[in-house]
Parts: sequence; C-alpha cells; structure tokens
Amino acid sequence: SNSQKKGRRPGEPPGEKTSWVNRYGIETGDALRIARELIERADEEGLNGVRLLNHCRDIINLGDKAYRESQSSVSFCEATRASLNERAERRQRTVCELRRFARVMIGKSPDLADKRLRDFTPQDCLALLKASFTTPHQYAKGRAILHSIFACGVRRGWCAYNPVDAVQRPELQESEVEPLPWEQLRLLLRTAQRPEHSPCMPALGIMLWAGVRPAEMMRLSWADLDWEEKVISLRARHSKTGGSRHITLHPVLVNWLLSYASPPPTAGRICPRDWIHRWSRLRRDAGIIHWRPDVLRHTFASYHIKRWHNPALLQDEMGHRSARLLRTRYLSMHGITRSHAQLFWSPEMIRRHEK
Repeated sequence: SNSQKKGRRPGEPPGEKTSWVNRYGIETGDALRIARELIERADEEGLNGVRLLNHCRDIINLGDKAYRESQSSVSFCEATRASLNERAERRQRTVCELRRFARVMIGKSPDLADKRLRDFTPQDCLALLKASFTTPHQYAKGRAILHSIFACGVRRGWCAYNPVDAVQRPELQESEVEPLPWEQLRLLLRTAQRPEHSPCMPALGIMLWAGVRPAEMMRLSWADLDWEEKVISLRARHSKTGGSRHITLHPVLVNWLLSYASPPPTAGRICPRDWIHRWSRLRRDAGIIHWRPDVLRHTFASYHIKRWHNPALLQDEMGHRSARLLRTRYLSMHGITRSHAQLFWSPEMIRRHEK
C-alpha cells in the first residue's frame, strides 16, 4: 500500500514516525509503553477517564519538579565552602575553628565529600559525626557546624530539609568551676596595684566585677564604657556568642577603675600592650600557679548570685541564652560566705587593698 511504500505503519498519521524519531529520538511504540506504565501505576488509585489523565499529569509535573531539584544540588564539599564563605566576616578565631572542624569531617569521611547534599540522610550525618569526633564536646561542636552547613544548603535550595535536625544533641556533663579562693583573690588585687602591674588593673577589674570573658576583654576599648549610664556595652562583634549585651558598672568596679586613672581614658584598648605576658606575670607574682582561664567570670557569677539572688539578671549580664549552663557550671557557692559576698561588691573591697 501507499503507507507501506512511504515507510509508515497502517493507521499511522503521515509524518508521525519521522516527528518522534527526529525530535526526541524515541519510537512511538516506546512512548506508548511508557504511557501505559504510567497509567497502570495511576490506576492503583481507582481513577479513570479525565480524572485518570489529570492524575497522570500531576505525577509527571511532580516528577519533573523533583528531578530538577535533584539536579540543582551540590556536593557536600562545595556546600561546606559556601557555608564558610557566609561566615567570612566573623572573628578570625571563629572562622579558623569552623574550617578546622570542617576539614576533620571531610578528612575522616572522604567518600562523603562528593556526595550531593540532597542525598544525605540523618543516618549519613550521624555516621559522619561518629567517625569524626570522639569526645562529647567535640561531637556537640561538630554537630552545630554540620547543622550550619545544611542550613546553608536549605537556604540556597541545594537540599529540601536539614537532616541534622534528626540527629540527637549529646548530653554534656559540665564540670563545675569553683570561684577563686578568697585569699588568692585578695593577693591578686593587692599585686595588681604594684607599679609594674598597674596597667593590668582595668582588665582585671572588668573580668572580675563584670564577668567579661578573657577573649572578649581583649576586644574592649575605653569607649565601650558608658560612665553616665553606668554600663559596659559589649558589641556583637566582640561577644563570643555573637550577641550584644549591657553589663552593669557596679560602684566597686568604678572605684577600681578610678584608682587606676582619674579620669579614666576615653579611647584605646583597655588591655595594655603585651597583655598576655603581663597578665601571666601578674598571676605568677601573686603566687597563683594553677589558673583556669574563666575563673574570674565564674567568681563574678557566684558572688553575684550570693549577693542578689537574681538568676535572670545574672543570665542577662553574662549573655547566656539559657539558664541551664548557669546552674550546672557557673554557680558554685563553695567557700563563699554572706559577709564575703557583701564585701566583694562594696567599695570597701578596694580600700582594703589600696597601695
């Protein structure tokens, strides 16, 4: 027949075979078989007619969307770099710590480095953390960093959800840090007022009577002290947790700073040059051999709660997001009497240790 002479099957519209083959490279019969498979799967819903066709269209559209999303993902290694770039403006110490933890994770599980972010499961994240970190504190820090990597991926459309949400946070057993013993505290204050150690007086006073962390102390300047409002303004970029806070300038601290310089400076860093070595020599000359970096902050917290019994105020001044850390790690009443707590916050504390 004429159809056979032109290479068409009987009943096939003119040009149909040529159109499918040339445009898509798919034979009509193959396309019909795929359509049949789709209809048979959709038929499980008990639909027919127009409803069945609409259901098939929905399946096609949803599948196309899922496929396009899957192709938009990137590797775990690429997502890690993007997450680090988002934090490039943070303090150098923080960025270095993020990079170090990321290198550990990729180094311990190199087979996951090229895996697409969208393909990660909670089980993959759990295995990655267990392979990378051995101590509870490292694990907790690694989980937080891994969570931030996937959060970056969610924001950029590289994954549909954050699988780290399903990985349980470890329960950390915080060890209690006792405040500085009373006699050591008196010796430290007395030694700080010697001429060779007096440049350390302001930083010592702010760490002791304002609870500022050592690393935060190194970023503070005299301009951050508001003498009229009687507060220390700790800016977000200076804070460990990235949040700003106001800390009360108590009268005892004001007197201590004025005993160093009256009037005190209005500009420049509070910590003197060569601070690390100066601070170490001061502690050594005070006879303090074993020193925990945050002991003055812990001393502040313990004497604060002993004197005013106001956990909410203390939490706000210390910049804690929750009261749990305050209760488990900071509040040690060992060796603290009511009379010592009153004296600690009294200007009399300064007069007893004048030069």
